[in-house]
Amino acid sequence: MKNHPYSSSQRRTPWDGKEDLSPVQAFIRSRYLDTWQSHHRILKETDEAELLNHLEANCCRYCGSVSFIRNGYTSNGIQRYKCKDCSRTFTVLSNTLFDSHKISIMEWIEYLLNLFGYVSFHSTSRNSRIADSTVKYWLFKLFEILKHYQDNIVLSGTVYIDETYYHVMKKDLIRKYDGTLKAAENQYCIGIGYDGSRVYCHNEGLGINTSYQKTFDTFINHIRSGSALIHDRERAHSILIKPLELTSVSYNSSDCKKLPDKDNPLQPINDQCNLLKQFLRAHRGFSREFLQDYLNLYAFISNPPYNRLEKIEYLLNCVINNVKTIRYRDVMSQKADK
Repeated sequence: MKNHPYSSSQRRTPWDGKEDLSPVQAFIRSRYLDTWQSHHRILKETDEAELLNHLEANCCRYCGSVSFIRNGYTSNGIQRYKCKDCSRTFTVLSNTLFDSHKISIMEWIEYLLNLFGYVSFHSTSRNSRIADSTVKYWLFKLFEILKHYQDNIVLSGTVYIDETYYHVMKKDLIRKYDGTLKAAENQYCIGIGYDGSRVYCHNEGLGINTSYQKTFDTFINHIRSGSALIHDRERAHSILIKPLELTSVSYNSSDCKKLPDKDNPLQPINDQCNLLKQFLRAHRGFSREFLQDYLNLYAFISNPPYNRLEKIEYLLNCVINNVKTIRYRDVMSQKADK
């Protein structure tokens, strides 16, 4: 992410610490801070403690022991426990991705709603009045939750597959001696499948073409045996037909491009490729090291449940029920974005 004025804290205004403000300056600053505070309520002012206290701890968040007792409440009113085996105290959020959080979970929900709408990270920072660094930190938490999200996706019925491409970062472009770009080394090949309900996408690595091995590795565990495969005449796709007992229907992509969208038999997969690129372009400054994480996020946004609040419910349950934490200093030490 690029640095922007006041990006370290969206609470700052140009008139902080100054005296003798004009009536207009004082009014703008006061209203701006009122809005900021409405987005950043302290935990005591929310019903978050009530929510968390309805969630019973089933084991120690540190050693896994089931021998523990209630041990009062935190300063924010959250039930605290003490383990009889390791003697550590914990809450239902200890050693999770919400460990030691100081702001309301509601802010994370607002952040997700922005993200689901393909809003850029800096726009999310402005909209929610949170620092760019916090947006990045929360993104890495989301990546961790979704790291294995696509592992169990198996497309079935009528399955469309294709490849699309996404460029390397501008600073990483590789050129020939004459200054022209090396096409094969400046594009990532992304295998994408779609069955009318769910989408699956996988980074196949650098190169402007797929291969038998790449296609096999990408799709062999993600298409149900006996499905109908709809695809262009990419030869590498044939590697899937026999082992998965697929019915193959192929079309010449050049001929299909001349057809209106409503008549194009490959349009369902073309639409998915276009939506994926739209999503990636909204976050174009990201390090390509994390391309697969962005693909996992796109698949999660695109797949059922389609209601955004149900998606948030899924993510919150994942956080609360899994012992995993990411420290702020570890994330911010990674130069993952511009």
